[in-house]
Amino acid sequence: MISLKKILYEVLNNYSVEVDLFIDKSSSTYDITNEIRALKGVTIVTIITPDDYVQKTGTSDEYIRLRIKFVTRGDANDMLQQFLDDILATSPGPKKDNVRILGVKNMKYREKTLKRL
Repeated sequence: MISLKKILYEVLNNYSVEVDLFIDKSSSTYDITNEIRALKGVTIVTIITPDDYVQKTGTSDEYIRLRIKFVTRGDANDMLQQFLDDILATSPGPKKDNVRILGVKNMKYREKTLKRL
């Protein structure tokens, strides 16, 4: 008999990727990571910013490095593009410059960190 666990591993692909995230210092890191956790397909979000990293002074930006684990049935790169669209795309409303997750200024994936788990 085939177990449910084996069926899920065949249908769903688990991936991990590292992300460089630039946020507004006045925003809550906790709220931003929770908003990312709420995205479709995301299973785990972990802050992995090195302890010895020194934030730049005199700017309103804060740097955070994240590891995002997610599941997908399709291509992982399509899912990464969907995450960018969900996080950075403008939301409908009177102001066109509002991003969907408030406080996020920029996000980019670290090269060669996409791994299938």
